[in-house]
Amino acid sequence: MVYLYVHNREKARKAKTKEDYTRMLLAFLQYTAAVGKSDIRQFARFDMEAFQLHLEQRYTKSSTLAKKVVIVHSFLSWCYEEGYLSKNIARGLRPVKLVKEEIPERDIDELDLKDAILFYKDNPKVQSLLLILATSGMRLNEVITPCWKDLYWDRRQKRHYLITRTKRDKIRHVHIKDYALNVLLEYRKRVGLSTELNSEDETPFYPNRYGQRYTLSSLSSYLSKYIAAAGLTTIHGNRVTPHFMRHYFAQTAYAKGAPLDWISETVDHSSTKITKDNYLSRQLKKDRDVSDYVDLEM
Repeated sequence: MVYLYVHNREKARKAKTKEDYTRMLLAFLQYTAAVGKSDIRQFARFDMEAFQLHLEQRYTKSSTLAKKVVIVHSFLSWCYEEGYLSKNIARGLRPVKLVKEEIPERDIDELDLKDAILFYKDNPKVQSLLLILATSGMRLNEVITPCWKDLYWDRRQKRHYLITRTKRDKIRHVHIKDYALNVLLEYRKRVGLSTELNSEDETPFYPNRYGQRYTLSSLSSYLSKYIAAAGLTTIHGNRVTPHFMRHYFAQTAYAKGAPLDWISETVDHSSTKITKDNYLSRQLKKDRDVSDYVDLEM
């Protein structure tokens, strides 16, 4: 049932999603055995309440807990719809309320970021990636997925655009700044790849040193190491990961006057609520701060 659910043809799940679902559902089956049950059909709603309590003791972060609960709830509901379960025991799982205060601060000062980029002036591989991420709002996976053929020149806009797929499997045409592209071209030269636009070039847009495509985990670990080596931290001194570049993009766009719905559309959020709550919550609160209305200057 786990296999059939994960590979359900009615759901266009990506490989990474299937992997995450399988990992969580296998953990659920292991819990089933640990509490002396041979099959999930032996569970009642009370057992599911106990399972959620078990998850709450293991995962204190509300966003992580919510994902785990949603996966198991969806699986059990599907099993009930398919007739495998005679009772909808998924009702024993409660929705998890996300705690906004748990969202880590990801504010990066522009001057600090520029210093980190200049730190790698002799390393076009790292410098180009930092520039592209910070000025496009792309996720790492959106950088490693496209081929070189997906980069094109738009005569009307007079800009280079990269065709990539977002997390929600949407097509996005990403503006690649000329100064970022020039650094990437230098890196491609060094690994022996073409720098001319070519609609038939299947090589990766951003290759590894062997000219091959990066895996997400490999590139994330690689860039995180170099970000730390450059001394780049948040404004409060906390470590920075590659995903923080995406937050920097949204926060900077908002600070420069970009409309909220434009930002949300550009970074491929399903709603402006996600952009507001997860990316701009602190900036929006500061904008609505009424302290300017109260002053006791003597």
